[in-house]
Amino acid sequence: MKINDSRQLFAPGSITPPECPPVIVADGLRTPENVGALIRLAANVGCRRVVLLASGEMKESKIRKTACMAWDYVELLRADVGSLPHLLPAGCRLVAIETAPCATSLYASPLPPNVALVVGSEVHGVSPEVLALCHECRYIPMTGPDTSMNVSQAAAVALFEWVRIHAQNI
Repeated sequence: MKINDSRQLFAPGSITPPECPPVIVADGLRTPENVGALIRLAANVGCRRVVLLASGEMKESKIRKTACMAWDYVELLRADVGSLPHLLPAGCRLVAIETAPCATSLYASPLPPNVALVVGSEVHGVSPEVLALCHECRYIPMTGPDTSMNVSQAAAVALFEWVRIHAQNI
């Protein structure tokens, strides 16, 4: 779909943005393009903040290039795990999107309205240290032979499930 076509279908104001949008927490990402994709995704659903935990050095220019104009709308914070609770809105529930043994299906029950969705590194997923901070863990059911998903794809599935449940006028 071309940008102009989508603007006619989904004009600003046609969907009521959430009062308390989700926060995206990315644990241990190594690829600037994935960080940029998360920022762009965040802007798609009205998120105002992406928190980057324990990530290596990345060229900001690569992040910005992938994020496109979303860079101007979404705050990117680099933080350590210990400061994470202080970077979230009051009452925010941390929900890991991960294939951990304790995980339940993303669709088993509604995601909380005040949520920070946690996604993990491209290789190792959400670290045990961050997983221990999470209130719950959800997995994305997959029916095909490949049960691995790019971090931005997994975040998109979870975020748009949150939008489906909590956004008004969709």
